[in-house]
Amino acid sequence: MVTRRDMAGWVGGSRRPNAAGRWPGERLGLAQHGPTSMAGWGRRILAVVIDWSIALLISNLWFEGHPLVTLGFYILMQVVLLGLLGTTVGKRIAGIQVVRVGGAMAGPVRVLIRTALWCLVVTPFMVDPDGRGVHDRVAGTVQIRM
Repeated sequence: MVTRRDMAGWVGGSRRPNAAGRWPGERLGLAQHGPTSMAGWGRRILAVVIDWSIALLISNLWFEGHPLVTLGFYILMQVVLLGLLGTTVGKRIAGIQVVRVGGAMAGPVRVLIRTALWCLVVTPFMVDPDGRGVHDRVAGTVQIRM
């Protein structure tokens, strides 16, 4: 039988400590502020807008703005630049780097997985308490400030 006490405990939430940690990325061993801290949403959105604009510009100049060509150039930029340098033009301007959890370079295979999941559009919005999307969790990556 469910009692008032049981309901009060459930309504009040769990008694376990905050699963997210005190700041985004604490559970991953990231700093609270400055370099190597989690990149905020503003930086991430700015990076996506810049990268997409570059892909759109290329597509408009040489391929009459075909949407699949735009997507293809965006994916190509993500895989090549993130796989080799850990950052894209947009992420560099926004001061973001994509690394594996622990700080090592992500590498082409992880970046390919991350990009494929990112292109499903929904996965970046399904975030964990640290603010990492499904695409970053599956690939084992994190976006940090440079």
